[in-house]
Amino acid sequence: MNPHYKPLFEEITLPNGVVLSDRLGVAPMTTYSGNPDGTVSDGELSYYQRRAGLGSLFVSACIAVSENGIAFPNQFVAFKDDVMPRLKQLATEMKSQGSKAILQMQHGGRQGQPDLIRAGETVAPSAIAESADKPTPRALTGEEIIDIIRDFGETTRRAIEAGFDGVEIHGANTYLIQQFVSATYNQREDEWGGSLENRLKFGLAVLDEVKQVAAKHADDSFIIGYRLSPEENNADSVGYTIKETQQLVERLIEGGIHYIHVSLMEFKKAPRGMEDGDSIVQILSKQIDGRVAFVVVGGVTQPEHVVAALEEGADIVVMGRQALVDPEWTEKVKQGNEADINETIPQELVGKLDIPETMWNAITSYGMVKVDAKV
Repeated sequence: MNPHYKPLFEEITLPNGVVLSDRLGVAPMTTYSGNPDGTVSDGELSYYQRRAGLGSLFVSACIAVSENGIAFPNQFVAFKDDVMPRLKQLATEMKSQGSKAILQMQHGGRQGQPDLIRAGETVAPSAIAESADKPTPRALTGEEIIDIIRDFGETTRRAIEAGFDGVEIHGANTYLIQQFVSATYNQREDEWGGSLENRLKFGLAVLDEVKQVAAKHADDSFIIGYRLSPEENNADSVGYTIKETQQLVERLIEGGIHYIHVSLMEFKKAPRGMEDGDSIVQILSKQIDGRVAFVVVGGVTQPEHVVAALEEGADIVVMGRQALVDPEWTEKVKQGNEADINETIPQELVGKLDIPETMWNAITSYGMVKVDAKV
C-alpha cells in the first residue's frame, strides 16, 4: 500500500467507546428496489453484501419509519413487524466483512408520494406546497408529531432486534426533520415552530426518543448518528444558513450524538456567501473539535480525495456514487492498485456489480453514474 494512504486505515474511537477500524464508509443511497410489501429484496441483499468491505461505517438506504412518510417507490419500511426477517438478513449482509451496519431512518414529510401512502396524502410541519405541480401537504397535528417521534423509536427497536450496530437519523436532504428546521416550510405557531429553538425541537426530540429506546434495548455499543444538510436552498428564499446549523450541531453534541454526518455534493464547498473563507467541513470540524466523530461525503473518487477530506477536518469519509461504481475500491487501495480504480463503469462490468435493476435504471437515467461508451 502507498504509505501516503495510511491515514485511511487508522482506527477511530466513537464517544461510546466503539472502535472503527478505518476512516472509510459507505454513504446511504436509495435503492428503489424493495419488495412490493416493503421488505428488503434479494437484489438489495446482494447489493449490500458486495459493498460490505468498503469501509467500517456502512449506512443503509433510508427506511421509512411511518406509513405516511414513504418517499420513494419500492422503499423498504420499518413500521410493521413482518419486515423483520428480511431486515435481519440485511444487517447480516452489511456486517459480513466487519463493517458496522447502520440503519438510516427517515420520514419523507412533504417529499412523500401520495400514491404510495395509504391515506393518499402527504404531511408536513405546515401546509405549504413545494411548487405548483406538487400537492400541498396537510399540516401535522401536535398528536401526530408525537406519534412520528415514537415511530423513530420503534424503528430503533426493530433495528436493534434485527442486529444493526446503530441507526442514523436522517435530518437532511429536505425530508421531514429538515422541514421542521426550515423557517420557509415550518410556519407553525405552536411549540414546534417560530423561533430557531422551536424549529430544532422536533429533530432533538427524535434524538432523545432514539436514545431512550437504545438505552432500554441495547448496550452502550449501539451507535447513534445524525445526518444534516448544512444549508438550505429554496426557490423563494435563501433558507437557513451555516450559522443556524452550528447551533443545531451544538445541541446534537449536548444531546449525546455519536457522530454527525454532513450531506454535501463536494467536500470542499464553502458556505453560501462565504466562498473566500473556510469550507463547510472546516467550519464544522473546528466547532465539533473532536467531541464526536465527523462524517463527510461529497465528490470522493480517489484515495487522495479521502486524504484531502481528512486534512479538511473529516474524521470519517463515506462514498456514495463511487461505492456503486467500484465495490472493490478499498481492496485496490490496500493492495497498492489504486491505478485500477474505476471512476466510471466499464462496459464489461455492466450487469456484474450487483446493482438491482430498478436502482440501475434510476442512477443511469438521472446521470448519477457514468458508463463507459461502447467502442
